[in-house]
Amino acid sequence: MIRLRLVSCLLLAAAGFAPLARAAGDALANGFYTRGVEMAAYMDQGSPVGDPFYIPAPTGALLPRVTLTVTHEDNVFLDPGEKTEGTSVRLVPGVLGLWGRPADNHVYVDYGVSIPVYDSAPEVDDNPAHMLKLGVVYRTGKSQVQGQVGYHRQEDLDVVAGARLAKQDYLADLSLEHRISGKSSLGLVGRAERHDFEADRYLDYDRYYGAGRLYHRATAKSEVFAQGGIGRDDPLRDSDARNGADFYDLSLGVRGKQSPKFHTTGRVGYMWRAYDDPERTDAGDWIAALTAESSPFGLATFRGELYADIRPAIDAHGVDTVDQGGTLSVERRLFIERLRGNASLTAGRVEYSGSPHADENEWVRDGRTDNYWGFSVGVDWWTRQRFSVGLAYSYMRRDGSRGAGAEAEDATSYDYGRWTLRASWNY
Repeated sequence: MIRLRLVSCLLLAAAGFAPLARAAGDALANGFYTRGVEMAAYMDQGSPVGDPFYIPAPTGALLPRVTLTVTHEDNVFLDPGEKTEGTSVRLVPGVLGLWGRPADNHVYVDYGVSIPVYDSAPEVDDNPAHMLKLGVVYRTGKSQVQGQVGYHRQEDLDVVAGARLAKQDYLADLSLEHRISGKSSLGLVGRAERHDFEADRYLDYDRYYGAGRLYHRATAKSEVFAQGGIGRDDPLRDSDARNGADFYDLSLGVRGKQSPKFHTTGRVGYMWRAYDDPERTDAGDWIAALTAESSPFGLATFRGELYADIRPAIDAHGVDTVDQGGTLSVERRLFIERLRGNASLTAGRVEYSGSPHADENEWVRDGRTDNYWGFSVGVDWWTRQRFSVGLAYSYMRRDGSRGAGAEAEDATSYDYGRWTLRASWNY
């Protein structure tokens, strides 16, 4: 299931907005207050704000962290009518271990745990959340291999299903790339996913995907590429077989740094889906995962993101969700280097495509559309080199089942607000 996200800049990823976030970078680590191994390359260089704390070694580093968050939500269960407010306190320790350096061959392990200290709403899951990632990067003169496996268990808000869901995600990624000339290279990418929901009413499914890429160097530090892939969405229960489908996609993409103050990464293309159920008509739509970032004035960083995807609807038998939207955000220094502010605005829609099962509600049908929009604002202050505090607010509104009648719209529409105060050591 695709979830609405309020995209996070530096603070919002750190301040506990993960339930609303489809993170631009590392979705697996959202809410666990880590920048991941990719950020280690930046931290390795040092900065006035992000100076790391690690145990130096000729070939490695260790980056521990701990965060305490206090969060207040005005609609804990995304109820359309009567809202339930809730306040929670979480302790989130973790550690990133790196053997090697990010610019060269390396192996890494990243683990975080979110420990509930207090929840005012008794129905909220009181089990700890876990995140674990293991990865390796190996480079030779002309080739590169990257692999990662991960595990994520957390109770999370799903704004499409309109509920707080407990689930486990398992992910595995592998990519290979080989340079065939001074300006061209060939690549293979693959991913396997398992999404396992603890409530029986939701669809558990696997996703498998593999693709080939052809890269061509456009500038000294950027490349364009063409990609063609094939995949499968495979429900884990026989009763959900109508959601099974093979899919194919073609896309064009770009990666790298197009200029000193601007870079774009990602791809845009089209997906075709062929369903196992002969009663379902094959369908398709455009897909995207594209981000652009610019710092034209030095003090502020602007970010734009375009996203679109098609996946099985976890709360509707024989139905897909087509999630399309975009986000604009800005982060900048406020008065002093260690004080940062950020804001983001996002909008999009989710279309339900497919036919309902006979026992589904009448409004779950082909053509249902949910519109959403939201914003977030926050400040982040590094009081010391290894300690920071942050305050952030986010708001999201969904207008559900547009055009399906007043009763259906009222049953699937809601708004949600969240305040988060956090304190982090060695973030």
